[in-house]
Amino acid sequence: MKKTKIIAIDGPSSSGKSTIAKLIARHFDYTYIDSGSIYRAITYIAVKHNLIDNFKIDTLAIIEILKKTSISFSFNSKNQNIISVDGVELDNEIRTFKISSLVSLIAEKNEIRQYVVKIQKDISINKSVVMDGRDIGSIVFPNADVKFYLDASLEKRSERRWMELQNIEDVSLDDVKNDLHKRDLKDLNREFSPLVKPKNSITVNSDNLSIEQVVYNMIKIIDKVLHS
Repeated sequence: MKKTKIIAIDGPSSSGKSTIAKLIARHFDYTYIDSGSIYRAITYIAVKHNLIDNFKIDTLAIIEILKKTSISFSFNSKNQNIISVDGVELDNEIRTFKISSLVSLIAEKNEIRQYVVKIQKDISINKSVVMDGRDIGSIVFPNADVKFYLDASLEKRSERRWMELQNIEDVSLDDVKNDLHKRDLKDLNREFSPLVKPKNSITVNSDNLSIEQVVYNMIKIIDKVLHS
């Protein structure tokens, strides 16, 4: 009998995936893995090495740098992963508006997605995990024990993302909304691993629900599925 469990949470940007996934992981004492932070870290590396110019990226050069770069994870007291690049922990550095506006360019490259999928699978070995992203239930873990698609309107997602950015930098709500709209289009229409509602996933819309209500509803579903 399989002892470890995998909970996959997919959905568009700023739908609340990370916040919800952390709370669900804490409830079940599973490991939370923020797959988006990996793509953000790679985007950060690309920007640092001037490999994104006028929204065009040098994929081959990025891959070569990644071969020489250490992307590692540690886990804090809440069993959440902290991403580091060459031993330096990254947090706000990968949450800026600039990184957010460029990350979809990185994520649409198949060579980079293959690199990230290997990392995702490696860090989940022998762990019960809650992982959120765009292709977790469809590509990374199609056989996950429970799969969710967490959705919300563009308006709600824009407001949430804008509020988060207030602690990091000054950016307008309109700019955030326009950026999210562009990211949605890229995520939905990219050639490799586009954002889809995974087969057998359960859709949860968070527009009119509090974080606590969403978490409560999803925990009830997980309990029912895992103990059926």
